[in-house]
Amino acid sequence: MDRVYAAKRLGIKTGTLYKDAKKLCPNVIPVRARHALYTDYHDRILKTVDTCIPIEKIVSIDEVACRLMGREREIPAAREIAHKIKRALREQIGECITCSIGLASNVFLGKVGSDLQKPDGLVVLTPENLPDAILHLRLRDIYGIGRRMEERLNRAGIRSVADLWNAPSHRLRQIWGGIHGLLYYQMLHGVDIQPPSSSRTKSMSHQHVLEPELRNRAGAKNFSHHLLTKAAERLRHKNYFCHRLGLHLSWLGDQASWWDEVDFHEARDTDFLLERLEHLWRRVPNYKPLTVSVVLMGLVPASGHQPDLFADNPRRHKLSSLVDNINDRYGRGAIGFGLMPSKVREFRGHAAFQRVPEAWEF
Repeated sequence: MDRVYAAKRLGIKTGTLYKDAKKLCPNVIPVRARHALYTDYHDRILKTVDTCIPIEKIVSIDEVACRLMGREREIPAAREIAHKIKRALREQIGECITCSIGLASNVFLGKVGSDLQKPDGLVVLTPENLPDAILHLRLRDIYGIGRRMEERLNRAGIRSVADLWNAPSHRLRQIWGGIHGLLYYQMLHGVDIQPPSSSRTKSMSHQHVLEPELRNRAGAKNFSHHLLTKAAERLRHKNYFCHRLGLHLSWLGDQASWWDEVDFHEARDTDFLLERLEHLWRRVPNYKPLTVSVVLMGLVPASGHQPDLFADNPRRHKLSSLVDNINDRYGRGAIGFGLMPSKVREFRGHAAFQRVPEAWEF
């Protein structure tokens, strides 16, 4: 963990390319990610926290939100719960597992507070110490403000956290271009709300930053096939069908990223989806790829699925389920669709911050 923060102090952050990391620190040593292990620790941590206080929301692989009730909201009681969580993680997971906890009136400010002291902090943000406790931060230190939003805020004359705090709600609504600006104002000022979200699954996607030796058309195409195979397996595991497939590529260089999609009748058969992906690849420009992603859209629960009366070969749809069963029994990647380079076939998936894979995916 100390090495992680040492790297961050040098400017090496999540998503930094290896070549850029080498420029920042010539002696940097790359370490192969162990995503199945990360997912296992994620599950263990959730169970440990749940012994101290119920988890209300899993925000990402390394972040959860818990709601305090009744007398738990009194600062001394809330602090004791926070220390109880820290002790439980140390005793049940390991002494190297630390956590930063933010206590506040909503999840948004709790996130801001947890970022104020790392790697093992405990920060309380209350109406009494706000906004003073956060005025020293830069705009981009505030959760939800990235480079582009900072530029929009700057153009509107908001250049500091103090400016942001003092801006009226209607001004933030104008800057954000809608209701999210009003929600941001309310959350910043302590109102216990969350942005509206839909519980319905709308899409499933897989993305990968290509290794240097795969940054060519063949490498990107092979990896897109592999990602689609994984996405289709998830689709069946979740008992959904889809009726649209999208392909996205970003490039090395100044070319704009590329996106295209294709529609079809509701499907979840891997072989069928791979055929549709092949149609999309006929339209892909011939640039040097950096990332590739596939997206299954227009998801329909199996309970609402309408079969195609004119399906060309209904029997072949059973093949995907048979492949799933073999992989369930002998391990992911035991059998697949078509020939695949070993570098691609070895990829079992990764634990992204916004989606935590289930154990069966590895």
